Amino acid sequence: MNIKFVGVPTKLLVLIVSTLLLLAVGFSSLSYWRLQADYQEFQQNNIVQGQVQVNLHNSILRTKITVWLESFTDLIQLSQQDDFSNLALQLEKQYDALQLHLNVEDIWLVDEKQNILFATNDFPAVVQDNIAQVFRLQEPEHRIYCPQSCQLLLSLPLLNKQGDMVVVTMSTSLVDMLFALKTTLDRDVAVIRIPANGEINSSSAKVISASNMRLTESLLAMNKPDSALNQVLAQGLHLDLEKNSYLINLLTLSEQDKQGFYLALIDDVTAYKAKNDAYQKRFILSLSLIFSLLAAFVYFISSPFTKRLLLLSNALPLLAQKKFDQFRQVDLKRPRMFADELDVLAHSSEELSFELEQLNLVVEQKTKELENIAMYDLLTGLPNRNMLNYQLRKSLANIARHKSGVAVLFLDLDDFKKVNDSNGHNIGDKLLIQAAERVRVSVGELDLASRFGGDEFVIVLSHLNSVDDAIEVAEKVLLQFKESIKLGSNIFYVSTSIGIAYTESATEKSDDLISHADIAMYEAKDNGGGQYHIYHQEMFQRVAHRVMLEGEVRQALAKQQFSLSLQPQICAKTKKLYGFEALLRWQHPERGMISPEDFIPILENSQHMIELGYWIIRRCFELVISIKEYGLENIRIAINLSAGQFMDANLPHFLNDLLVEFSLTAKNFELELTEQTLVKDMDHTIAMMESLKVIGFSFAIDDFGTGYSSLAYLKKMPVDVIKIDKSFIFGMLENHSDFQIITSTIAMVKNLGLTVVAEGVETQAQLRSLTENDCDIIQGYYYSKPIPEKDLFTMLDKQTTKGYWKVAKKIEPDLSTGKSA
Repeated sequence: MNIKFVGVPTKLLVLIVSTLLLLAVGFSSLSYWRLQADYQEFQQNNIVQGQVQVNLHNSILRTKITVWLESFTDLIQLSQQDDFSNLALQLEKQYDALQLHLNVEDIWLVDEKQNILFATNDFPAVVQDNIAQVFRLQEPEHRIYCPQSCQLLLSLPLLNKQGDMVVVTMSTSLVDMLFALKTTLDRDVAVIRIPANGEINSSSAKVISASNMRLTESLLAMNKPDSALNQVLAQGLHLDLEKNSYLINLLTLSEQDKQGFYLALIDDVTAYKAKNDAYQKRFILSLSLIFSLLAAFVYFISSPFTKRLLLLSNALPLLAQKKFDQFRQVDLKRPRMFADELDVLAHSSEELSFELEQLNLVVEQKTKELENIAMYDLLTGLPNRNMLNYQLRKSLANIARHKSGVAVLFLDLDDFKKVNDSNGHNIGDKLLIQAAERVRVSVGELDLASRFGGDEFVIVLSHLNSVDDAIEVAEKVLLQFKESIKLGSNIFYVSTSIGIAYTESATEKSDDLISHADIAMYEAKDNGGGQYHIYHQEMFQRVAHRVMLEGEVRQALAKQQFSLSLQPQICAKTKKLYGFEALLRWQHPERGMISPEDFIPILENSQHMIELGYWIIRRCFELVISIKEYGLENIRIAINLSAGQFMDANLPHFLNDLLVEFSLTAKNFELELTEQTLVKDMDHTIAMMESLKVIGFSFAIDDFGTGYSSLAYLKKMPVDVIKIDKSFIFGMLENHSDFQIITSTIAMVKNLGLTVVAEGVETQAQLRSLTENDCDIIQGYYYSKPIPEKDLFTMLDKQTTKGYWKVAKKIEPDLSTGKSA
């Protein structure tokens, strides 16, 4: 697209001229509106004044006739006469005098039976109507009547001695009124007849009478095309005649037989127009002179600046061409007493040339590095996700041509987070470098090994005959990771979980193939890690089931399908009821009782689990209130917290608010955490536990011995209770190793000043052995299986006496075991 060049002086000139023009238009508009307002006010005043004078003279004329008639009837003593024959005779005698002095043209005398007693002319319908109106209202009636010329039609009622009524009607010419109006208003007036909805011109309008007949007819003869009657009545009619300007305003006199009779007020507005024209000429002349002077001044001032700008603009392309020395040879400076913005711009341009020259050298150096960064991982040197997507799409596109398969292997290092948490990210990065090297040596030259992100790697295998070729590579990778990784004085054993997705379809999408391999990798990790799994459709269905189940949890909360079961915890030596562990139950309306083992692992790290966890906590507070009302004091409820719940920053505020709401103390509750939750983020865990400890909550480690059992975290964390997992209790009497683990754990925990709870106690022998080894609390089917909350107090009535457990219950199988979180 070609851009036309317009100089700065021209732009400045256009800008200033445009600004002045806008100001001029604004002032002109204001002046014009002012003149128009004055003119409209003048016009309105004329109309009002004309209407007032018409009404005044009309009233005077009516008054004259009325006074004359009253005097006349008194003179002939009408009130003393029995009929109206003398009145008719006397009116006939006075007719000539009335014509001479009052311009009376016609007289009609009519009695109540519509008999004409006296008439000087025909009896038109309008006169009949006027007379009928007087008989009906018994008061004078008047109107303007225009048969050929406009007349004032006045009807007056008269009574004789008998009380009979007659009406005298007189029509009087308005010619004298026109001349009186001309004298009073100092303007020409005329009576005009115009057809209804017609135009004001010589062909349609007829002058009935006028104070200046020649002027009126000349104005009507001008025949303006836009002079419609309705418009003239509203706005008046403006006409120019022989260098004079006239304004015609119409006042309605009468409308009859589809014709209107109007009083035209003709004003000479030549002086107003001349004043307006003179003002516009002076304004335009002054504005033109100012524009010319400003244009010359702007051009004179801006010309030197624009020349320097043009010089700079012609030199700047040299910077884009990397001709820095040639640019600096252009003389952009002008020695002046005072520096201006252009001097600053010239100096900055010179400095810019030096900076750009240096930057150009750096850019050339970094470009090669950036090209490498875009496709390769900086830490491991492996191709990154960008290269992976490119090569995978390329491999899928070649499936049809080579008639072979493509496989994606998704690798994730098992428990790598533990390395970072315990040894720091520096060691973790070094471990990733070693892991990447082992992945690299496991693939062929035509295959791609890439770092997907974090501790995840993806291998793309092409030209495969079957999925067995991919399995062979996966086994090589697993074999590589069976050897230890030595970093300085540290030795690490790191395994990896591998998901395999294989396809022979050229229409397969790269994202779907990676997603399938990812799903298979999580399947391998869920089965213990250090192995591979091949993707199949059932895996996707399990993922879909997980998503469906997450949605059903929210509905279950809303529909109150969740409930709690409470498993008693009994003091081993005294048999006193120590407390309860709250266990979650889900009664699904279609699938029946769903075990927590089925839905808790799916929801463990979802937002739904946090919402569900908060419901569990509130319900436990409500149950503590009920237990206290039952009569049991100092009973505590153990609440299992999920990892997501414990990581939620809102947890302390929520618990504190519940304590206030229910007026309870934190000693009534024990918060249970798994070992996996404790070591997930050690710093956050300690900080959260200490903040809850300040409130008064105690902590228990659930399933102790099944995870990362270590004295290190027991020393660091403010733990109060250790719960030995039931898997050790089941075999303690048959398996010497389990028995040794239990006895040593109890001794170690007691030395640390902590309380020991044994889970899963089912037999008298187990109870006796645990009691002899100084175990504090017993929980299991030997005493009671988990009790639904609705049956809690019924069970307590049967099994407790003043807070002590009576006898052990017979063991019954329970298919709905599991923890709430």
